[in-house]
Formats: sequence, C-alpha cells, structure tokens
Amino acid sequence: MDNELTLTRRGFVKAGGALFVGAAVFPSLAVGAAGVEGHPSTMDATKLASWLELHDDGRIVVRTGKTETGTSASAFYAQAVAEELDVDPAVITMVMGSTDDTPDGGLSAGFLGGAANLKKVAAMTRVALLGLASTKLGVPVDTLTVTKGVVSGGGKSVRYTELVKGQQLDLAIPVTGDFPKINPKDGIGLSGLLGLRVTSNPTLKPLKDYAVIGQSFARPGIREIVTAKAQYSGDVSLPGMLHARMVRPATLGSTLVAAGALDHAKFPTAEVVTKGNLVAVVSPNEWEAVQAAQAVAAATTWTPWSGLPGSDKVTAALRAATWTPAEKRGDAAKIDAALAGAAQVISATYEQPYVRHAPMGAFVALADAKADGSVTLYSQTSQAQGARANIAHTLGIPFEKVTIKWAQGPGQYGRTTYGGDGAMADAAILSTLLKKPVRVQWTMPEDLAWSSASPAWYADVKVGLDATGHMVGLKSEWYQPHENDARMLGALLAGLPTLPTGPVSGFGALHSVWVYEQSPAFEAAYVTDNLAGNAVSGGLRGNIMRTPQQRQQNYAVEGIITEAAAAAKADPVEFRIRHTTNDVFINLMKATAAKHGWTPRPSPNPKASRTGTTPVTGRGVGVVMRSGGWWVAMADVEVTPGTGVVKVTAMTVGVDVGKVMNPRHLTSMMQGGAVMGVGEALFEEVTFDTGKVTSTDWTKYRIPRMGDIPEIKTIFTSRDDRGINGGGEAANASAPVAIMAAFFDATGVMPRRIPLAPQYVKSILNA
Repeated sequence: MDNELTLTRRGFVKAGGALFVGAAVFPSLAVGAAGVEGHPSTMDATKLASWLELHDDGRIVVRTGKTETGTSASAFYAQAVAEELDVDPAVITMVMGSTDDTPDGGLSAGFLGGAANLKKVAAMTRVALLGLASTKLGVPVDTLTVTKGVVSGGGKSVRYTELVKGQQLDLAIPVTGDFPKINPKDGIGLSGLLGLRVTSNPTLKPLKDYAVIGQSFARPGIREIVTAKAQYSGDVSLPGMLHARMVRPATLGSTLVAAGALDHAKFPTAEVVTKGNLVAVVSPNEWEAVQAAQAVAAATTWTPWSGLPGSDKVTAALRAATWTPAEKRGDAAKIDAALAGAAQVISATYEQPYVRHAPMGAFVALADAKADGSVTLYSQTSQAQGARANIAHTLGIPFEKVTIKWAQGPGQYGRTTYGGDGAMADAAILSTLLKKPVRVQWTMPEDLAWSSASPAWYADVKVGLDATGHMVGLKSEWYQPHENDARMLGALLAGLPTLPTGPVSGFGALHSVWVYEQSPAFEAAYVTDNLAGNAVSGGLRGNIMRTPQQRQQNYAVEGIITEAAAAAKADPVEFRIRHTTNDVFINLMKATAAKHGWTPRPSPNPKASRTGTTPVTGRGVGVVMRSGGWWVAMADVEVTPGTGVVKVTAMTVGVDVGKVMNPRHLTSMMQGGAVMGVGEALFEEVTFDTGKVTSTDWTKYRIPRMGDIPEIKTIFTSRDDRGINGGGEAANASAPVAIMAAFFDATGVMPRRIPLAPQYVKSILNA
C-alpha cells in the first residue's frame, strides 16, 4: 500500500461484531459529530463515511451514493468489492443513492468512475483483515491467501467473521472532494458533481488474478421485478399523504390568468394549490385528485404565447442562432489545404431533431416537509446529492435540511445526472406550502411535453479523397444548444430560485473520437442557449442523454465516412480498415463482419431502388469508440419506397472493452443500447408548433415496439491487456449510423437526418 493504515479498536459492539470502514478527511473537510462540515447528516461522522460493514454472519453491507439506473451497477459494484476482498458477491448487500445513508454521492456513473471508491476501500479493508489474520495465526502476511472470506496460511485458517467478532475496528481512509452545491459561476450551476473521492492508492488485484469479475453474476432484485414485488419510487406511501396532479400551462411560455374553480360537490376532499404558474390539485384520494385536476385544467386560463420556431424549422432556427465556440481539435488550415487539393470533396449537412428520454413509467416523487423546515424526498434521481442541492436552493433552506431517499424508477440515462428532471420540485414546493406529505405523479403526456430533452443539432461536414480513394482529410463543425439545463420544472413555474445555466459546459464540447488515424481531421463544436431561450418556463430544456454529444457528433462523422466509401467504390468495412492501423479496431471489425455474415462489396447495393412497392434490402456499418471501448454495429434493413416504411431485419453489435466484467450484463447493455439506437434511427422526434409540444403520447412520440426489434447478435471477447473500459454507453451511438448506411445501401439515397419516418423517407426518395 502507498498509504499507511491507521487502525484503532473501539471496544465491543453488543449487538454483534462488525468491521466498520470509515473515512477520515483532509482538514478542509473536517469530520465532526454531525458529519462532513457544511453537509451534516442524520448519521454521525463515522457512519456518514461508512463504506463497508462486515457482520458476524458473513453478510457484507456496502454503501455508495451511485444508483442503479438499469445498468446492473448493483451487480458489478458488488463484484468489484467481492474481487478485492476475495468473497462471494452473494454475501454483499448494496445500499445505494440516498443522501444520508451513503458516503460519497456523485453523478450517475458506471463502473469506471462509480466503483473507484469501493475498490479502494475494499482493497484497504483486505489489507487490514490480513494484518489481523497474521497476528491471530502467527503467520507472515505475505504467506497468507484468501478464498471466499477464509484466510489461510501455515496450515491454519480463520474466517473474516472470526477476526471481527465482538469488536469494532476503524480504518482511516483519506478522501477529498465535495458534495454538489450551487455555484453561479459554474456553467452547469453545480459544483462537486463527482462527490467525495477516496485518495489513497492501495495495491489493487491485477486483472490476471480476477476470479469474480468476468463471471455472469445476476443483478439483485430481478426476480422481484419480474414478479411485481419490487418497490419503486411510486410505491412509497406515508401516513396522511396527499396525492397531487399538476395542471400545466397551455403553452411553454404561458402565464397563469386564473385557475379553474373546483366543484366541491363533486370533489369534496380536493384542493387547488397555486404558486406563480405552478398549479396543482391535491386530495387524500388519488382518483379524486386525477378527476379534479382534469376538471380544473379545462377551466384554467393562460396567456397565449408563440415563441418557438416549430419543429419543422428547427435547423433553420439553429443556423440563425448566435454560437459560442466550445472546443476545436486539429489543424483547420491544414485540413482546408488538404480539401482544396483533393481529387474529390463531399460536403453534407447532418441533423437530428429534439429527442426525449421517454421513460415508459411515470416519474414520481413524494415530499414530506416538516414544521422545523426540513424536507425529505423519495425519488428515483440518479444524483441524490445534486437533487439535494437543487431542492435546498429552490426552497431557500440549508443543505442539511434536505434528505433524499432513493428508490428505483424508470430508466432515464442522464436525465437526472445534475439532480433531476422530474416531479421532485413539484412535490417539495407543494409539501412546503401544505405542511403535509405530498405525492406527485407525472402523467405520460405531461412527461412528453414538459421534461427536458436531448437537443436538436446539425453538423456541416466535408471529406476529401485523393485519386486512389484515400481520405486526405475530414472537417466537421457541429452545432447544438447546450445540454446542461438542470433547472427543475416545478421551481421554474413557481417562480422560485433555480440553478443558473449557460451555454458553456463540459457537455457542449467535442466528445467524438477520431478513429481513422491514417487521415487527418479537424473537428469543432459550437453551443448556444436553449432554442426558445431561458425565459421560457421549462420548455425544451436541454439535457444529456446516453452517450451525450458523442452519439450526435459520431453520427455526422460516420455518415460522411459511409459516403466517402461509396465515392471510392470501396466496401464500407474495408474502407474503414484501410484508414487505421489499430489492431483492436481491425480485429473487432473483422470479427463482427464474420458474425453478421457480411459479404464485401461497395454500396449502394446493385439492386438498390428508390421507387416501387417491392421492398429493397441493404446493409450498413457504424463505428464508435468511447471510454476505451471499441464498438461496431452492422444492420440489415428492408425499405418499401412506395410507403416509406423502414424495418431493421437484423443487427450485430461487436465490442472490445478489454476485460469483460460481467458477460451477462454486457450482452444486455449491447442489446439494450441497440434497441435505443433503433428508436432514434426510425421513430423518435419531439414535435412542436410555435407554442407547445405536440408529441405527447406514444402514437405521436413513437418508440420501438416488440415488432420493430430484430434479432440482435452480439460478439465480444474478454482480454486482460487493455484493462477495463466503458461498456455501458456507445451501443446506441453505433446502431443509428449502421441503419442509416443500410438505408443508403438499399436505396442509393443517403439520409442525412434521422428519424427515418415514412414521410421523410418518401420525401428524400422522391427528391
């Protein structure tokens, strides 16, 4: 170990022995009886920083501020701890998310960042336990081995549980960092997004010795989900709780004129509550709240507003916007010179509309405001500490007065990374006004109209080819409203304080990775404010989504690469391989092609057609590299030109992430990401007129259905030489470009915009 361990015995624990691994912090974060300075907790200092408990019966409780967002983090976090401790993952119980029950907080994250603290704490714990075992067995530490929690050496053995029985042992662990707080000078309004971080550098187990990581352990709770026994955020109930349904403005920028009157003869226990433009109907009876809210909404009047360009004019509106340079990469002058001397230059504009997170389940929050000014919220946020900062800022109360209790909810891939977009502010404001617990459940139309979204974007791209068909340079300039608007809708409508937001942030820069090192490239990213401006109360707030920025930027780059391959009359797979020497990339491309049954030939398909009622077929490929993971997707499509209907008939996803943590869950992430990519490629688009969002149900905001999903094959190998890399994101980034390329192969027409909805398809085929 690179840090000296500090061990202190603290007597006996009458309720049973437990090894408590706590955190000692640097002077700037002094630990006191109430917790970390500036961020008190209901737990004492030791318990606030309590990462791990090893109980007499062999159970191990592990705590992390990260949450389970559908990526099976609860499985592979337990695997990471089990690996370092040499125990069975089945004995580990994860406590996740809640502000006062976990030590570190931080934004939603997968294994790479999310498990770093836990791995270090587990490794330090193992060293401490081996020290105790060495003393007990009278055997040198370096001769001891551990198998499933049993330490052996010198012909003797002792269980971890025997080492800690009847005593409490503290292990000091240095940490740094901070919890999220409002920072007006920060582009995203919140600092401390990463939470506390363990700063020691214990020796971690080498990959070659892994016995737990690499195995397909199940995610805890799946049986409960399938049998409808799982507890979600919507299942939480408190005595005296009121149910609330919100009455939203007629348009995104409307202000309240008068709330509709409530007929108490029909709704005897219901009540209308208003705060600024925030209107709600509450009742002890949920069904009464639903019916009463519908009646009140019909009679509520709002001012008219029409500040949007209309979804059919999004790209034109973006081109007219004022842009702020976010990041540039490469030598623009060098690329311009290369393009000027190229034998052929292809220029194109790629674009995509606004896209929703579109969870299939409702966002629900329950708030319980007390007379002492404290508020407890039950929510599915993936950033509990950020939500805590948000709510405290909105209500104007100290940070320590807010407690967030995390519960499972619908997946949202980034939507709550800054602390949330959902019903939390609605519930907190109403509960504070009424001094009773209030449960707010959003409706699906409400969610599809008012939640934050992944913003529309466009990119101007050029690629040059020499006389042999080799790329001499690529230039990409990408434009998008920022994705960092974490203002809570309830606070916006109520006219209460919200996070500052601006166009400059880490989620407004370049995230694509140029993988074709045999050709030079220049890329630039530009950001602007939200399309309708910050003055609009919650309308079209930009927010990050799975594989943020990179999936959009990569779509434009890979699209022009497909066009370049066609211009060079080269097979799309061979063309990509030709422009790299990276063995990982090349081997993955070849393996995926073999799995998919790819037959080399140029695109378009010799049988391509843009007319008629007979379906035409095509195949395509897309590539992306993210967080050290290499991804390849190949898709087959069937296009009926006369109807404009596109169907994906087969897909293969290949990935090289180095060491595979959990094959079962990696497969799920690959397939789930591909399904998400199918949705973006074929269906998903937020539509709006000049005043309001119009895609407010599943017929207007189309997501993939069972019949839309092809068989999805996967291929990967586990290897120790590249470490552990990102395997949760990027599958959704590779699928759309493969589908786009397959459409081009089938029709001979390159679709430079998604989704490939029938009306758009017919328009480009008939152009």
